[in-house]
Amino acid sequence: MSEFLTPPTPESSFNGHGAIKAIEGSSVHRLTSGQVVIDLQTAVKELVENSLDAGATSIDVRFKNCGLKSIEVVDNGSGISEKDFDSIAPHF
Repeated sequence: MSEFLTPPTPESSFNGHGAIKAIEGSSVHRLTSGQVVIDLQTAVKELVENSLDAGATSIDVRFKNCGLKSIEVVDNGSGISEKDFDSIAPHF
């Protein structure tokens, strides 16, 4: 399980009347933003969609060795806020 998701406890999942509470927005985002990328086409699609989601109006996709060595996406979107850096990738 991801270190960013904490399993719900009975106290946090129910409102005291047996009804299920809605998942908070930040948890929904983390649950739905995970993607399984199985090929180059899907990887590029996801990267371009990220650019569009960030409001980019200019997107440049560059491949080294037909994408086998690297894929680079440069855009003019809003980027990732510093407060979200820790949720992108684990620290080494």
